[in-house]
Amino acid sequence: MTNPRLSVLSYATIPANRILAWIDVIVHTISGYILYWFIGGYKPQYHTRPSRNSNGDAYAPSVIVTGASQGIGLATSLYLSSKGFTVFASVKNDSELENIRHEMKKRDVNTRGPIRPVVMDVLSPESVQSAAAEVSQIVGGSTKAPLVGVINNAGYCMISPMELTPDEAVRDLFELDFWAYIRVIREFLPLIKENRGRFINVCSYGAYVNPPMCVPYSAAKAAVEAMSRAWRLELMPLGVGMTSVRPGWTRSNGIGPKITSAWDSCFHDESHGAVGVDSMGDVVKTDKRCNEVEKRLYRSMMNKWYHLIRDAADGAAQTSEAVALSIHDALTDPFLQPYYTVGYDALLCQTIRDLAPESVYEVGMLKAFDRK
Repeated sequence: MTNPRLSVLSYATIPANRILAWIDVIVHTISGYILYWFIGGYKPQYHTRPSRNSNGDAYAPSVIVTGASQGIGLATSLYLSSKGFTVFASVKNDSELENIRHEMKKRDVNTRGPIRPVVMDVLSPESVQSAAAEVSQIVGGSTKAPLVGVINNAGYCMISPMELTPDEAVRDLFELDFWAYIRVIREFLPLIKENRGRFINVCSYGAYVNPPMCVPYSAAKAAVEAMSRAWRLELMPLGVGMTSVRPGWTRSNGIGPKITSAWDSCFHDESHGAVGVDSMGDVVKTDKRCNEVEKRLYRSMMNKWYHLIRDAADGAAQTSEAVALSIHDALTDPFLQPYYTVGYDALLCQTIRDLAPESVYEVGMLKAFDRK
């Protein structure tokens, strides 16, 4: 159950975030056209937008969204469909396939474009290859619904002290939050090149803010963002775009029921090696040991995170639908920006990180997690 006051704060910031987004679009569009006209910059792209021709025939370009069974992925699938896109909503198994079909029926959404659920386990090369073949068979060569967007969204976060986090847990997070992105991009790249489309990688402001207790997650998302910035430069001459979206705290099943349940289990199992939690609802356990000084420090920081998470789940965090708006921007902007930041907390932290001296920023971050 969300706190009404916190929810009001969260919803009130969405218009402000949209105003900033529109200003960004105006600035990048003007600068993009200046570069295009005067020094041979890249052409604006409008073919990634749904439209109708003079005969009234619909042009409904296709996108595929990973992790579409819940949270940002589900909200994005529904929103893009309401804007006229053909959406391939990918989930990892048949159980999640039924879930997304149920959500589509339950939610009152005016879908202008079709939503096609697709099974694609991004951790399985064979599954990704099969899904790419299925999508290609349906829209490959299509002039009315070409694949113009791949939205890499599937992933999870982990909150745990790095010293005590098992190597296996770190590798598992990187496998889904980083390597799966590369796997999906490579498999769909031929179709996207054919249609001069875009890759949109859902990242996190944690990649830029780097808070304590989030080392694996921040590192994986920083890797995704750096990859997007560099790979983008290789793809731009081919007419292909790539960008990252930096959401702040976002209410979903992960930042909500799952992680809240994991916190309760973590506190209960602390004597049995529980040291952290993740947004899949799992407790991070270890057999590593540390002395009492570190133990008190880590426990204090984890307690701070516990209260931040509870506030986020209670309504302080933005909704998944707010992030979907920025993903739509990334799909439809005539000049694709290198990144999109969404959420009042993400924008505030990004501004502080940009303007404050590094030493001031670090002291401020440590004070925010001070155990006193």
